[in-house]
Amino acid sequence: MRARLKRSHEIPCGIRAPNRELVQFCITLRNVPGAMGQVTSELARYGVNILSGYMTARPGEELGYITFFADITDSAVSLEGLAAALKQLDVVVELEVYEAEVPGLIVDSAHFPLLFLGQEAVVIDLRMIGHMFSRLDEVFGTGASVILYEMGVRAGEIVVEELQRGGVSLPEMMKVMSALAVARGWGIPEVVEWSEEHGTRTPRVIRIWENFECKPLAGKKRRPHSHFMRGVIAGIMSKLMGYPVKVREVKCLAKGDPYCEFIAEKTEPVRQ
Repeated sequence: MRARLKRSHEIPCGIRAPNRELVQFCITLRNVPGAMGQVTSELARYGVNILSGYMTARPGEELGYITFFADITDSAVSLEGLAAALKQLDVVVELEVYEAEVPGLIVDSAHFPLLFLGQEAVVIDLRMIGHMFSRLDEVFGTGASVILYEMGVRAGEIVVEELQRGGVSLPEMMKVMSALAVARGWGIPEVVEWSEEHGTRTPRVIRIWENFECKPLAGKKRRPHSHFMRGVIAGIMSKLMGYPVKVREVKCLAKGDPYCEFIAEKTEPVRQ
């Protein structure tokens, strides 16, 4: 059965709308109930359509922050008039307004760096990932799979280390990591089979639906191609179990399967 697909989440980094007048509002607010409601009500009063954005505020802190793109084409007042009206609100502490770089296209150049759960992040679209991985194959051949696998192993180890430092217990670890995989856009994990060892349940067979590594190459390869994700799973499992774990990919989106499926197995020690 296919894993339940999530509603898509578009990062509010820009808006393209030909023949519309677009602006971006960046507002520091008092962190009180109804503050954002006052702002949106004021803009609605003047015929401004809020398109997308985000807000951030922490419990107990005095101030919060919102930024959003808006269509002011049909506004009853000028942009200067809108800014003046918002500044009159007692919940507004600071206001900045950015106009579109070119008509009909506005991109968020007001915020840097991009953060994901407090860590600096970058955005690389799937088309670019497909070209990057294909180029690795062209230049390094089978060596590309080793490079990607080893990158994945270290990435998986780091995920576990960070969660351990954050106090996440072993029973909670897989649930949190599955949620992180979805939030990061890596894919939708599904544990198909568990193994029991020392009273602890650990995944043995794992499916990744919509695997970001293979999605841009779907149906274009003859062999399993998820070397990075295979390494990630190996790094995670080895770190959690305290011994080397090898991971095989037995089904792959890149070779036409509906998902990528991995089998994790304990690595037997080499006898001298």
